[in-house]
Amino acid sequence: MTRVVYTALLALLTPLLLIRHGLRSRRASVRVRPGEVMGWAPPPEPAEIWIHAVSVGEVLAAEPLIRQLLAPGPRRILVTTTTPTGASMLTERLGDRVMHRFMPLDLPWLQGRFLRALRPQCIVVMETEIWPNMLAAARRMGIPVVLANARMSGRSARRYARLPRLITPALNGFDWIACRNPLDRERFVALGAVPDRVTVNGDIKFDIRVEETDRQEVESLRPVVDGRPVVVLASTHADEEAQLLSGLRALRTEYPRLLVVVAPRHPQRFPAVADLLERSGHTFVRRSEGLPDAATHFWLLDTLGELKRFFGLADAAFIGGSLVSVGGHNPLEAVLWHCPVVMGPHVDNFELLVERMQAANVLGRAADADEAITRIRALLVMDEPGREALRRRSAAFIAEHQGATVRLVDYINSHAARNDGGSSGRSAVGVL
Repeated sequence: MTRVVYTALLALLTPLLLIRHGLRSRRASVRVRPGEVMGWAPPPEPAEIWIHAVSVGEVLAAEPLIRQLLAPGPRRILVTTTTPTGASMLTERLGDRVMHRFMPLDLPWLQGRFLRALRPQCIVVMETEIWPNMLAAARRMGIPVVLANARMSGRSARRYARLPRLITPALNGFDWIACRNPLDRERFVALGAVPDRVTVNGDIKFDIRVEETDRQEVESLRPVVDGRPVVVLASTHADEEAQLLSGLRALRTEYPRLLVVVAPRHPQRFPAVADLLERSGHTFVRRSEGLPDAATHFWLLDTLGELKRFFGLADAAFIGGSLVSVGGHNPLEAVLWHCPVVMGPHVDNFELLVERMQAANVLGRAADADEAITRIRALLVMDEPGREALRRRSAAFIAEHQGATVRLVDYINSHAARNDGGSSGRSAVGVL
């Protein structure tokens, strides 16, 4: 597939994409603004730096980067998201310190108009987003583009490998692909990225700080939990809750006061999970409707942006997307809170990170739901010296891998300054 064919297909699919945006907006506090997606809205004001973070995970990854870019003082940063949940998270975490727009569709006339109005000195794309027409427009205008915290799962690499005439030129539109680890770098280079522009920079999520306000929120929830053992099921997907329910019911015979916090990955699944819990005979309360009492078995986290605080309360956490073939979600946020973590067999999205966490003895893998429950049980019986040792291991693991954000900030600042006034900022970064 060439970029011409890609553009034609995307133009044909535009009505369906708009419908999808509308459906995604129904349960979000921030609704997708179709005028921004389609380029009908007034063009954005000029910004020094444009950061694209597609959804919640990417916004959280971008947060330490944005905070460090803003640390010397106010500057004009525009953040685009694709999903309304990403927009909600951005508003919660950074408020009006940055500007926000929804990402225009990756059609050449929309991206060209957007960039001519925005006139950024540097573009930062988070993690996995490869938009061929945006990259082509930036290349024509001489605007440097960084793929920050770049990751490439094995599944994505196999899919992209089928589209070399589209993906290889797109990858070469990046001035720097700043990979999380050597495995990611290997996959980007195999797809045709210029090797000198692809380096291992580390994972900026290691630089996320636990804010004092988050700690205060955790402490405010402790009286509600009232000393009960707490297990968090984080970012779960369809069928994962069902796989774990019978094991959790058995676990409750050993721990009658057990409270399970379940946080589905996608807001549209909140009603389905509530229905599952009701049909299974479990007592539950929605976070949006109230607090658990002594008889509550499950606390359904149907709000956005709070999951990290529940890691601060948890005795154990299961990270979803790993019992089904989704590839797993990032366990790092739980470890930042020194929370013991269990994952299933499907961890393709974070393969090397999970291996490193296992080696550091801060994460346990399970072959199936039964083994996941067995591992959760072992964490619940852990004594205080064991927990303190785990906290020390988690802190040491985090400290060992910090520093990626500083390197990104230095690169962005130097290239933004170099590109001020529209001169090209393109150069190889193999020396970084």
